[in-house]
Amino acid sequence: MTRFTLKHTFPTDPDTFWSKVFFAAEYNQGLYAALKYRVWEELEKTTDAAGKVRRRAKMEPGFDAPAILKKLIGDGISYVEDGTWDPKTGKWTYSIVPSKMPDKVKTHGEYWLEPRGDKQLERICTVNIDASIFGVGGALESYLEKTTRESYEVAARFTRDYLAKHGLSG
Repeated sequence: MTRFTLKHTFPTDPDTFWSKVFFAAEYNQGLYAALKYRVWEELEKTTDAAGKVRRRAKMEPGFDAPAILKKLIGDGISYVEDGTWDPKTGKWTYSIVPSKMPDKVKTHGEYWLEPRGDKQLERICTVNIDASIFGVGGALESYLEKTTRESYEVAARFTRDYLAKHGLSG
């Protein structure tokens, strides 16, 4: 299993981040286009009486996997992100269910926001990747960690630009 933490700061407040950015359709469409995904489709979004938001989204990356992984998993990989945001804890917990080998490749984590001075917050993400495939599991975990780290860097830049463009910066 591979575990790591990612941190990024944004010039906004938590309410704006969750309501006008993270759950905004326009933001997500733009974000996943910037990440070069072929598909980002919200499958379901519900809010219960306690304010918990559950969202399921289908995603299809547009970038190529290394040859050894393509040989193993083939083309046309997609996945469903299933997540819940709890307003009491302020945490988004999620799991990624790939279209191929969902019993062998598991990704899950959570993230939350912490204040960092006046109108600044830090998004802290913990990510857990477990690829239980004999002979290539470690290589797959390394590849997924690398692409996840790269994606979060692109996402952080996109989010800062989105906040500025839409007048949501602190």
